[in-house]
Amino acid sequence: MLFEQMTIIGVGLIGGSLARAARERGLVSRLVGAGRSLGNLESALELGVVDRFETSHLEAVRDSDLVVVCTPVRSAVRVTEAVLPAMAPGAVLTDVGSVKAPYVRAVEAMDLGDVKFLASHPVAGGEKTGVKASFSSLFEAHQTILTPTERTHPGTIERLRALWEGVGANVEILDPETHDQVMADISHLPHLVAYAMMNTALEGGALRHASSGFRDFSRIASSGAEMWREICEDNQEALLGALDRFEKELAELRRLLEETDSEGLERAFSRAKDGRDEWARKKGWT
Repeated sequence: MLFEQMTIIGVGLIGGSLARAARERGLVSRLVGAGRSLGNLESALELGVVDRFETSHLEAVRDSDLVVVCTPVRSAVRVTEAVLPAMAPGAVLTDVGSVKAPYVRAVEAMDLGDVKFLASHPVAGGEKTGVKASFSSLFEAHQTILTPTERTHPGTIERLRALWEGVGANVEILDPETHDQVMADISHLPHLVAYAMMNTALEGGALRHASSGFRDFSRIASSGAEMWREICEDNQEALLGALDRFEKELAELRRLLEETDSEGLERAFSRAKDGRDEWARKKGWT
């Protein structure tokens, strides 16, 4: 048993799935939920995702030796600051946000006392939200990135590594700034592109002719608009850099097309295809 009592603040897709997986694999004895929506918390209790819930975040974290903040980055900062005084000495604090540097800076500026803090990012998810969308295998064969700093206790790294590996994830270690640059390239930029492509199709009136290829490409455009606005704003600098590189690639494809450079177009497409195929092969997706 890794932890006696885990509190999940924000029992949605990620928080609910973590609770389900931790229970199934015997990593936690007791599970406590907290959040803004009473209906969602009641569902979490009815589904057996948590053993009890509290509408007060302060009450929810008392006596827990692990607290996982599963809210968007901006609210995560406020929630963390509010619950720290009520957390047990020696308890572990982590989160699941997809932008790390702003959250880590904010939390490490707080009075942590004897609380052990280390930020996490499970690189898994989906378009649907709420505890009813959660499932215990969500993290299997997906990465979870831990972002320690020089202030992180080594024992905390090992405890959280054991938690995430225990629910099936492959754990990687990155510093917060590198994490945000990586996520800008492989997650945040693709969401921007999907939103832009979807809006282009809506304006062009061609959507009624779209089939499975467009469905697959545009899937992440179904992600929550408010959440992704915050993610993009919080990772603005890294995302703007990713956009610069993408616009450069797109401009080169436009030039090749305008000049009817068939060989150039095919070389560009082949490079992308080969790179994607090799990546998928290493992932075991082929």
